[in-house]
Amino acid sequence: MTKEKIFCKDKKRRQELYWSRKTRIVYKKYLRREAIKHSRNRGWLKFLNDARVHCKKTGKTFYDPYYYRTQPPKIGEKPEYSDTFQYISSVKNAFSNDPLPSKENGYFLIPKIFSLIEEDYYAESLFLLKRLFNTLYHQTTPKIILDYSECERIDVDASVCLDILIHDYYNYYRLCRRQGHSINLTDIRVEHFQRPSILKVLFSIGAFASIRGISIKFEDVEPYRLCMADNSHPHASKNREVHITELVDYVIACMKKMKRILTPEAEEDLFKVIGEVLINAEEHSTGKKRFSIGYFQDSTDSGEHIGIFNLVILNFGHTIYEKFSDPDCPNKKVVEQMKDLSSSFTKKGLFSKAEFEEQTLWTLYALQEGVTSKSDWKRGNGSIRFIESFFNMKGSNEKDNISHLTLVSGNTRIKFDGTYGIKEVIKGQSIKPFKMMTFNEKGDIEAKPDAKYVTFADNYFPGTLIAAKICIKETNTEVSQNEQ
Repeated sequence: MTKEKIFCKDKKRRQELYWSRKTRIVYKKYLRREAIKHSRNRGWLKFLNDARVHCKKTGKTFYDPYYYRTQPPKIGEKPEYSDTFQYISSVKNAFSNDPLPSKENGYFLIPKIFSLIEEDYYAESLFLLKRLFNTLYHQTTPKIILDYSECERIDVDASVCLDILIHDYYNYYRLCRRQGHSINLTDIRVEHFQRPSILKVLFSIGAFASIRGISIKFEDVEPYRLCMADNSHPHASKNREVHITELVDYVIACMKKMKRILTPEAEEDLFKVIGEVLINAEEHSTGKKRFSIGYFQDSTDSGEHIGIFNLVILNFGHTIYEKFSDPDCPNKKVVEQMKDLSSSFTKKGLFSKAEFEEQTLWTLYALQEGVTSKSDWKRGNGSIRFIESFFNMKGSNEKDNISHLTLVSGNTRIKFDGTYGIKEVIKGQSIKPFKMMTFNEKGDIEAKPDAKYVTFADNYFPGTLIAAKICIKETNTEVSQNEQ
C-alpha cells in the first residue's frame, strides 16, 4: 500500500486509488484464467490430433466428444397433421368450388351471418372455411386475423367447423414446438368481437372456451362445449355411453331453464335417438373423430318466454352417398333398392344437373326408417326418429320461423322445418307401417321432392353434419316440482 494511499485526506481520491488497484487485480486474475484455459485447450487439441492420427493408422473409428457436444441436437421427422386435416386435404374442392386467392394475406372477414345453413350466406361461409383450411395446412402466412367487425350472427354449425380446424392446427403447432421443428404460422388472432351476440358464442362454446379455456358465464346461455370422441380408443363404446348421458342431461338442463322437464317417455326416446345418431356419426367417419356441440339461449317471442336450442353432430369422412355407393357396403339389399329407385327417376327424367342428382336421392332415401348401410336389420331408425323427437320438443306441430333441422352431406342439403311432415306408409306385404319423409305432396318416395327442401348444392361438405335449431315451448312438457 502506497504512502499516498495511507495519508491522502481526499476521500474521492482514496476511492479512485482503491478501485484502480482492485480493477488491476481482477484483470490479472482474468488473464491468468485465460492462460490456463488456453494451455488446456492446446493440450486437449493436441490430444485430439494425436488420437485422429492414431485412429487413421490403426483403422479404428474416431469418436470426438467435443464435436458431438457442440452439434445441435438431432430432431426426428416432422409430426403429421390430424386425420381430419389429412382427409380434407385429400378431397378436391373441399368446402367450396371457388378458386383460392393467388396470394394469401391471412386476413379473414367473417360474413354478416356465419352459417352453413342460411341459404344466402352458406356459400360465403364455406369459402371462408376453405381459405382457412388451406392457410393452416400449407402455412402460407405467418399470421391469421379473424375479424368479426361485420358479423351479426354465428350459427353453431359454422362455428364448430372453424373451431375444429383451429383446434387441430393448435395441437400440430404444439407438437412441432415441443420437438424443435420450425413452423411458419405462429399467430392466430381474433378482433372486433365486442357485439353481444358474437361475444356469447365465442366465450361459451367458441374458440376462446374450447381452445384457450377462457369462458364467461352468461345467465341466459346454457353451453354444451365441443365434445370430440376418438373412435379408435379402446373404450370407445364406453365413452360413447358417457357422451350420450351428458348430452341428454344437457337437454334436461336446458328444459329446466324454461322451468320445465321432459316427460319420461320423451326422455327415454331421446336416449335412444341420440345414441343411434352418435353411432352413425362414428361409423360414417373416415377419420377417428366424432364431434358434437350445443348452445341453448333464453329468448322471448311476442312476449312469450321461449328457449332456442341448438345442437350439431358431425363427422368428417365419407358422405352418406359415398358410404352406400362403396362396393364394400355390407347392406347389398338396400343398395339394390337405391339403384332401382335411381333407374325409376332416370326413366321419368326427374334427374337434373345442379338441382337434383343421384347422390341427393340416395341421401334422402337413407333417412327413411329401416334404411342402413350396416347389415344389421335392427338399425336404420336413427335419422328419422332424431328429427321426430326433436320436433316433438317444440311442443307444437305448427311451423315457425325458427325451428328447423338440416342435414348436409357432400353436395346434398336436406332441410326439415315441418312444412312436409313424417308420414306412415305400408310397404309391400308388411303389416307394420314405415315412417317416411318424402318432401312432396304425394307422400311418394318415387316422386321428385320439393327443391326448396331437398337440393343439390354446388359446394361440397367433406362429411356429414346434422344441425338442429328448435324453438322449445311449454307444450309436451311437464311442470317442474319447483313451479308446482
